[in-house]
Amino acid sequence: MTIVKSQMPAAKRDVSLDAKPGLWTLVLKIAAAVVILLWLFPVYWVALTSFKPLDEINSPVPTLIFKPSLENYRDLFTQFEFAAVLANSIFVAVVSCAIVIFIGVFAAYSLARMNVPGEKHIAMWILSLRFTPPIAVGIPLYLQWQNFNLLDSYLGLILVYVSFNLPFAVWLLRGFLAELPFELEEAALLDGLTRLQIIRRIIVPIALPGLASTAIFTFVFIWNEYLIALLLTSVNAVTVPVAISKFVQPYTILWGDLSAAVVIQLVPMLIVVFLLQRHLVRGMTLGAVK
Repeated sequence: MTIVKSQMPAAKRDVSLDAKPGLWTLVLKIAAAVVILLWLFPVYWVALTSFKPLDEINSPVPTLIFKPSLENYRDLFTQFEFAAVLANSIFVAVVSCAIVIFIGVFAAYSLARMNVPGEKHIAMWILSLRFTPPIAVGIPLYLQWQNFNLLDSYLGLILVYVSFNLPFAVWLLRGFLAELPFELEEAALLDGLTRLQIIRRIIVPIALPGLASTAIFTFVFIWNEYLIALLLTSVNAVTVPVAISKFVQPYTILWGDLSAAVVIQLVPMLIVVFLLQRHLVRGMTLGAVK
């Protein structure tokens, strides 16, 4: 009986100590859920507004229950010809992203695997090019592109987006490729493979998660870019962010059309992330994204 009594308080203390971590975990989960809900609420409200009729949008009292309407989306594609703008953004973003990844793989491979003298300093210099604010080169680019007849063209936008995003892609891919074992390349060289064959047959398949992560970041940067597209386009190559800004007019704001356009702008980014999320999660564990 004495032994049982001496053990009971210890058991109670252990239970109370074990309960504290569980309580803190629950509190952290609730706090995280609240933060996520607060972050998602603007997106929810924009999506809700895109389905509201005009009288509901202009109502002084916001309503959550109403009869949904596709009027804003219909006006967007009929009155404002948003399909052409959407096609412009998709084409420019996909082509620019593909070129960035293609060139970035070779540049990053050279820095990470070929013992280039001062490769760390070169990598930091390349990354520093990404720090240049677009407004600092916007006017010079406009004047130069005007001389080359590249204004309001796909080629003009693609060249700028490739040059702006290539430094970040090279730096990111260099970190991914540096994590790969050298033994694979040594065995491939002994088998008679060239460097190009090693990149195509060995490096790219193994580093696919890193390539996917870099592609997602690059695509999002290009898709959301506004300033350069505003300066270099006017009619033929206008992108989605520039078209959305035109819904804010001097004397009114077309909230319904603007909300519908924002929802449509989110769709391609969500598709890209969901398609590559498996590789993105694996790529984040390689240590290149801190």
